[in-house]
Amino acid sequence: MAAVTRRSYAGAAPACTLTSSITSGDTTASLTGTVTNWPTTAGGPFHMVIDPGLSTEEKVLVGSRSTGSLSSITRGVDGTSASSHSAGATCYPVFTASDANEANEFTSTLTTRGDLLTLDASANPTRIAIGANGYLLTSNGTDATWAVAPTSGISSGDDSAIVLGSQIFG
Repeated sequence: MAAVTRRSYAGAAPACTLTSSITSGDTTASLTGTVTNWPTTAGGPFHMVIDPGLSTEEKVLVGSRSTGSLSSITRGVDGTSASSHSAGATCYPVFTASDANEANEFTSTLTTRGDLLTLDASANPTRIAIGANGYLLTSNGTDATWAVAPTSGISSGDDSAIVLGSQIFG
């Protein structure tokens, strides 16, 4: 699983309806109803369900919302298929299985006290196990890794600072 894009969520969003019908290939839609409590897309896209509980139920990822106008819609996500929907079809924002699976992937990557979460070269979550006593977390500019603490060039400042070369930590 590659790293995910942050998505927007909002509570107490009322159901709305499609203003006009849409085909399975449409990537824009208009809503009729109150969208005041719907997620904005400023913090990322959000998921929406259309025709919940019907044979035409479809989940979509809405990339942009301006009041009741939706655009940049990715159709047929979260195990559903893109479908045509009639004007008046019920729709509302939802939390999806994809959302839960992504959160679980990040959480389950950490297995031991002290683990750190990072992303590998393919932007997949990966674990850096806690380092051994006396090791420091370092970086080569791309990846983080544990390295043996240098034995020279370190001096103690006070009880709350370490001086490494010319840098003071603490």
